[in-house]
Amino acid sequence: MNTEQSVDEERSGGIQVIARAAAILNALGSHPQGLSLGAIANEVQLPRSTVQRIVAALGEEGMVRAEGAGGVRLGPMLLRLVSTIHSDVIAIASPYLQQLCHETEETVALGRASGRQIANIHHIVAERELRVVPKFGLNLPIYSTSAGRALLSLISDQEIRQLVGETLEPATTNTVKDINALLAKVAQVRASGISMENGETVLGISSVATAIDTILGHYSISVLMPTERRDAKLQMVQQAITRCKESLIGEIGKMSSRE
Repeated sequence: MNTEQSVDEERSGGIQVIARAAAILNALGSHPQGLSLGAIANEVQLPRSTVQRIVAALGEEGMVRAEGAGGVRLGPMLLRLVSTIHSDVIAIASPYLQQLCHETEETVALGRASGRQIANIHHIVAERELRVVPKFGLNLPIYSTSAGRALLSLISDQEIRQLVGETLEPATTNTVKDINALLAKVAQVRASGISMENGETVLGISSVATAIDTILGHYSISVLMPTERRDAKLQMVQQAITRCKESLIGEIGKMSSRE
């Protein structure tokens, strides 16, 4: 009986450690700029000494890394695992993106946040004469793109300020100029679920985007088109991209903690 109780206690303790480690990794994932041990302790509501022990163990496995004054960040091992997940998401999303491209007759892109930028991890180019052809992996300002603002809508205004800063470098003359204007645009995205931009990143190109908050992470879906075609098909594109979002979340699974 004592042996069974000991095994149960050991199992319970192991589960607790895993849960605490997961909480720490989630906190670091929400703060790509890094967190101090004290800040992590506040985020996960654990004693600093406990956080220090778990962070040290995660560091030995390459899951986190300490970067001096910058604090603790996600480590290379975890980032490699995340890269694998992105490949899985692309495989799952491709048929739905292909359908969206077919419905809208415009180029469709799948993106993810990379610090203050957004990276294009997959795209399907429309089969028509005048079309947008994005570059794979092209890192664009997260604040000037519809995809970037869709992803920003999933975090708080305070987190946006910390990530973007007060000064926004313009990509074009149409780029949003300051943090307050950006937050106003993000608020509109939260209300509608749809993000739009008109020549803020590249003059002559407009885009419509939405964000998917899944168990595999946050991703954006964008429809990119020449600005001259935007107004005539805006409503249709919004409806099509919303259907695509719902289908993908249904396929991958929504992040339950944010429901």
